[in-house]
Amino acid sequence: MFDKDKKYFPIKQQPACQLKWTWSTLWLTEGTTNSCHRCKRIPLDLNNFDNFHNLSHKIKEREIMLSGKWPTIENGGSGHCSFCKEVEDVGGFSDRMQHLTIPNLSPKELDTNLIATSVTPKILEVFMNATCNLKCTYCNTRDSSQWRAEAEKFGILKNIDGTGMLGYDVNKNHPDTKKFFKKTLEWIEKNGHELRRLHLLGGETFYQNELQEMINTLKKLKNRHLELNIVSNLMVKDQIFKNYIEQIRELIVNKNIGRFDLTASIDGWGPEAEYARSGLKCDHWEKLFSHAVNQKWMIINTNQTITSLTVRTIPQLIKIIKKYRKINTKISMHFGMVTGRPWMHPNVFGKDFWKNDIKKILDVMPIDNQRDIVASKYMEGSFDQIPKEVDQKQIKNLKNFLDQLDKRRNTSWRQVYPYLDI
Repeated sequence: MFDKDKKYFPIKQQPACQLKWTWSTLWLTEGTTNSCHRCKRIPLDLNNFDNFHNLSHKIKEREIMLSGKWPTIENGGSGHCSFCKEVEDVGGFSDRMQHLTIPNLSPKELDTNLIATSVTPKILEVFMNATCNLKCTYCNTRDSSQWRAEAEKFGILKNIDGTGMLGYDVNKNHPDTKKFFKKTLEWIEKNGHELRRLHLLGGETFYQNELQEMINTLKKLKNRHLELNIVSNLMVKDQIFKNYIEQIRELIVNKNIGRFDLTASIDGWGPEAEYARSGLKCDHWEKLFSHAVNQKWMIINTNQTITSLTVRTIPQLIKIIKKYRKINTKISMHFGMVTGRPWMHPNVFGKDFWKNDIKKILDVMPIDNQRDIVASKYMEGSFDQIPKEVDQKQIKNLKNFLDQLDKRRNTSWRQVYPYLDI
């Protein structure tokens, strides 16, 4: 567990972001890394793998922030921090601001040097494999084996002009994916004592062979501060799920790690959510969620990707989560707007289209603790940045995208979302 004394990110120069200093994601299937899921991915170097957190691009963007500037293209950065900048420019509560509220994640180098730019990560997130059992509408052939199989059967998705739609070609893993994974295990064995959080995601994590290897590596650690977080769609066979949960409980009993978080991916509820995450069955999801909630030693999170397809069902999902909070108070909600798929972003319908929906969402969101208050502010800020203008071009792109999915999946988005057919 974290220390009782809360130590917050010590760099006060705006717009310094804790994520840039403390977080690294390893996208092993494509051989890249970044320090925020919204930001540029940098190629990994197999011969210099252990330096993944301090590649020149990451150091450069830390330096720009220390100079009091956003790492925009004009300032010599990649420009990929625009999401938070735009949210903050309209007075919203951004990812950057949210992460500044989380204590005890600062790299040890900042204890003695507040301008250190070569630092030791505290959070490691590992995308291990693309093996997955769902075809979420906002996913792609890079991150889901089900998407790949569909693309191989039907061909790539196409834009209105007939060109291939970016992200939906038939992808294969980076040729060094297995080597990168081995290097990751070796890094954790050597440096895992420095970590505060380890995130594992896929694909579907519980269906990946790499998970067992990762658990075996964690058995070699003794880090009472380490929080293991596994992201799952909860569409897993009962016995597989329960077997892994028991192994993870043993990691805690044996003091290999200090805490386990299960992050259940779910974007809404009912038919709209099941369309948005093809393969999802809400009743099975709730069955495994209920099992997890009753394991009082676990921390439970939900994670939503907000798209136009599920905004109107978010209040129903929140009510279900609040119901289970009566059993286990350690349930928190996390969410973020879809990235990389502009036609799926609520932006395209304009602010007025969602006016009543955001009110319903905010009215039902819990405010039982400070974490809830931060989450509510973040939700409100995410919708605040939506422009008033309707983007007809992107609405046409959305319809084109969904029409193609319907032909492949024998579905009908117009029946599920009649209000989006404008």
